[in-house]
Amino acid sequence: MNRNDVKSALGVIFIAGGLLGLSAFAVPQIVAYTEMSRQAPEANVSYTQQQQTGKPAVQLAGGQIPVLKIEAKAPVSTIQTYLERTVTEEEIKESNAYAEKLRFMDHEIFTRPMTEQETKRSSILDDQYRFDGLRPKQKLPMKAGNYEFYLDQSKATFVLPKRALTDEELLQFIDRRYRFNYVLSLNYVKPQPDQKDIGEAEALGKARESVTRLFDVDLSKLEATALYNKWGPEQKGEWSVDFHPYQGVFQAQRKPYLTYNVFIDSLSGTVLDTTIVERDYKRTPITAEMNGRIRQDSSWLQAARTIVADKQGETREIVGTSIIKDSVYDKRGVVAVLVQLKDGSSYTAELRYPEKRLRCLIYTPASKS
Repeated sequence: MNRNDVKSALGVIFIAGGLLGLSAFAVPQIVAYTEMSRQAPEANVSYTQQQQTGKPAVQLAGGQIPVLKIEAKAPVSTIQTYLERTVTEEEIKESNAYAEKLRFMDHEIFTRPMTEQETKRSSILDDQYRFDGLRPKQKLPMKAGNYEFYLDQSKATFVLPKRALTDEELLQFIDRRYRFNYVLSLNYVKPQPDQKDIGEAEALGKARESVTRLFDVDLSKLEATALYNKWGPEQKGEWSVDFHPYQGVFQAQRKPYLTYNVFIDSLSGTVLDTTIVERDYKRTPITAEMNGRIRQDSSWLQAARTIVADKQGETREIVGTSIIKDSVYDKRGVVAVLVQLKDGSSYTAELRYPEKRLRCLIYTPASKS
């Protein structure tokens, strides 16, 4: 997996040994994210403050969005023991063969996306599967037969009925995903930090500091999970840290909540990427006409400079700011501003349109050459 893959997968659970196990409703190809009718709060640069101080007032991701409050002890997953006891050698062999098949495909195919109601019920059932020991009565069928919902492994296709999936079928799907990821984890050798790398405790501390500084939030009620990995041909070490609610029921109840992802260079301890994830945020794609107005509005550049200088606390001289032209940003409803520093390093501040709320701050160190 590259870093973008991990950013998509973070916010899901880690099974034994710190191995990444994808939740059944967290895989992008399985469920198309639904956009709720919740209107984003209007927020703009305060021109009064701008005139008085020369710096625009930047609205960060609002504290008005609640996080899941945990009064009791964090729940304990029941999955690992169950999988160790029930996954057979035959199933391991079959799953490894299927994984090899998937290497030559972009992704599994679904005959239709899950509906919002199915996603909501999946979230509740996934919690019950993980923490309460709820299991399907039967395993998900792996080929066509006398059933309406099955995985056709020969075509890597999940065949869904036109009707809504039952709870039993959703449980079969959840169970299949966990069992498959468990088998993959048996072949995975978890990278370990070297002596020159920062440790997990330091990575967690740096991540917590970055999120708190940029988004002004209390992380005490969120669960923190850290994963060390090595990327690219140089096998460069990096920590990824995720802050998320303890249970998915909060999402299932359709209450908005936030998670935070942070990536840290394990050698230097430099925070490279701090992102807020709002699953219920309703995006406003940017049209060509909007683009024209944005590029004539200097407040976007000023907002990015304020974030870098005041929120990030950057003391190095800023020598330039510019809006990055990219159709991907337009589709996502994001205005990305490049903030260049005198020493050759830079920040990319991704701002939500139209509110100018910070979504992500990415740091790129100066090239050593």
